[in-house]
Amino acid sequence: MPISTADKLLRLSLTTFPFINESQFFPALSTYKVDRVFDLAQFEEAMEHFFRGNPLFSKCHLIELTFDSPQDFPLSSFQGLLSEKYESYYDGLLVASITYRSEPHMQGIFTCVPFPLQDGYKCFRFHQALMKTLKARRDEFQIARGLEDLGIRPDELADFVPPVEKSHSSEVKELPVTFIESRGVPTKIGPYLAKMKTEFLERDCENMFILKNSLYSPGLPLGNSLLFLTVPRSIVTRSTGLQIRDYYHTEEQKQMDLLSRISLRDDFFEAGQARIGGMIATPNVFCVNNYGDVSACDGSEIAGNQGTLTKYQWHMPMIVLGLAAGERSGLSFTITIRDKAFNFETVARASHQEDIGKGDVEISRTESVA
Repeated sequence: MPISTADKLLRLSLTTFPFINESQFFPALSTYKVDRVFDLAQFEEAMEHFFRGNPLFSKCHLIELTFDSPQDFPLSSFQGLLSEKYESYYDGLLVASITYRSEPHMQGIFTCVPFPLQDGYKCFRFHQALMKTLKARRDEFQIARGLEDLGIRPDELADFVPPVEKSHSSEVKELPVTFIESRGVPTKIGPYLAKMKTEFLERDCENMFILKNSLYSPGLPLGNSLLFLTVPRSIVTRSTGLQIRDYYHTEEQKQMDLLSRISLRDDFFEAGQARIGGMIATPNVFCVNNYGDVSACDGSEIAGNQGTLTKYQWHMPMIVLGLAAGERSGLSFTITIRDKAFNFETVARASHQEDIGKGDVEISRTESVA
């Protein structure tokens, strides 16, 4: 029986990394307006649904964190939280319920997941499925059904999961970049990429990396199908925004054509290692990550008063931030929720990362969910 395209995409991402360590975790925070916050017992009950039929995750490290205000949990602190609060990160993924003393009707879902197992967009979908499960008190993940619908073989996929390197390094706490956050009016893809072209040229970059998800299926909040599509400077300089889009769509099709020829286990590992080697060797890259308009996933369709998405914050794992940290490199990422575009960009930094938060942090309870 042929391997489905979706299955191949996930296998390729798993074999791109020979092992998993702290530098490969992807941190993200969804913030919701709620009538009342959910307690950790409700999180535990909801997460049990996520593990049913799941070939990549069987348990998580579940905690609750309370900050004085949202300003005490900035984007720059996300990576440090992984190292400080999740010492046994090799157990799976970190899931945290975030609450704020100054904002009793605000609830956050924070996660750190291994990047080989889960890309950013699928992490976003995971957050929203978790919130729906919390509100509905039923399984809104539907992992087994999602895998079946896409023709993914869970038992075989589990065999491709890379081993975890359990040694810890203090270096992963210090980000190589600083993040600049802003809000703006949503723009269409043409003007957006034209803006990215301007930033690319101002930084004097050589290659544009488009970080594009090739498996947008809303029925599976699991897995990594992210492609890194290279647009060289010679193309960027002479192209409009829409022409840049057309070019990386062509590059995406080329990668998918190559993937269609792979079927043997050794072929996936060979292709994965060639892929990570090519990414690391590409000089002076400007990475672009555009989630587009995700308003349809904001949770307002089911008991909106119990949880409606207001903001999503994330950054790429350290292994990718390192590519974007040079003087002629960078990373720009954006997401639109209703009438607001949340924009983030990086600048290289030389100073040490600030301590996590400015207020005291309460850890109400810690446990493993299996």
